[in-house]
Amino acid sequence: MKRPEGYDRHHRVAAAHDRAARPAATPASGKVRRAPRPHPPAEAPRAEAPLAKAPRARGGRGPADGSGSSRADHSSARESRRAGAESRRAERASRRLARAEARRFTRHSRRRRIALASVAGVVVVMLAVLAVAIFSPLLALRTVTVEGAKKLSAAEVSDAVRAQLGTPLALIDPAAVRRELSQFTLIRSYVTEIVPPSTMVIHIVEREPIATLADGDRFDQVDAAGVVLSTTDTRAGLPLIDVGDKGTGSPAFAAAVQVILSMPTSISSRVRTVSATTPDDVRLTLTGASQTVVWGNADESDLKARGLLIMLRRLTQCRAQPVIDVSSPSNLVCGPDPVLRRDGATATATPTPGPTSTLPTP
Repeated sequence: MKRPEGYDRHHRVAAAHDRAARPAATPASGKVRRAPRPHPPAEAPRAEAPLAKAPRARGGRGPADGSGSSRADHSSARESRRAGAESRRAERASRRLARAEARRFTRHSRRRRIALASVAGVVVVMLAVLAVAIFSPLLALRTVTVEGAKKLSAAEVSDAVRAQLGTPLALIDPAAVRRELSQFTLIRSYVTEIVPPSTMVIHIVEREPIATLADGDRFDQVDAAGVVLSTTDTRAGLPLIDVGDKGTGSPAFAAAVQVILSMPTSISSRVRTVSATTPDDVRLTLTGASQTVVWGNADESDLKARGLLIMLRRLTQCRAQPVIDVSSPSNLVCGPDPVLRRDGATATATPTPGPTSTLPTP
């Protein structure tokens, strides 16, 4: 039976493949070398049969088979993608809202932390400046200046506080300065002023003598506090205070000083002596006159001074009287021989009958 042409073509091709796959031995090395595997022969392209056109479905435009379901699948895919996009947008908006809420709830705490950090920074800076001001040698005392010294020597005052030189300005000892300056009797008060970087200014107020006290045949010049400033042979134009043996700490001395300080210059410049036994019984004697002026206490000193000047300048009859009483400015009296009438602690001078004059309130 005759076989058709090409019947054993597959067998021949398989045998050729087997021969090509066998290894060949080389005479030089004796190693087996594999031959490259040949590619299978390309098959002829098959002719595709034309597709039959799908019949249209009744009552519609689309095909009657699976084309409608494909379009529905595409629409479902688009809806799914749109839903996914909406979900992602909603998720992003939710995250943004969460971040905004977190920032809103933490804003107060952030501001508080910033405020605390700022305060801490300011405190640290102030402490650093304070430490520099206290311990730095750049702000140590190197110059002492004295102002207000008239009778005192400014050099002596500055030398008295020389022990403070080299001390930081913030560590200068006020008690030591007070102790050193207290040795100057003429200093009534003082104020220290620190002038950075290295200067201290001492403003002093000196004591001024207002009267004298008899000390044997000499005179002690005293200020309002009774501090003896100097001793001279003369009164040096100052009134002499006479309080007997009561001393400078007695109420009588304080009353005499108060009267001297309260009377105007027109009268105080003419006062020769001031005597007092009680605070309400202060008497004066004037320079160039023999009258005794009953001043009383220090109240209404301006009215008393005006009345005294009127009685001395305008009334001729009062110039010859030994006593002028101005203790009551509304009832000025002058007379030859006053009689003191005492009632308790008060003393009032009343002229005796004789040539007297009474003046209205000046």
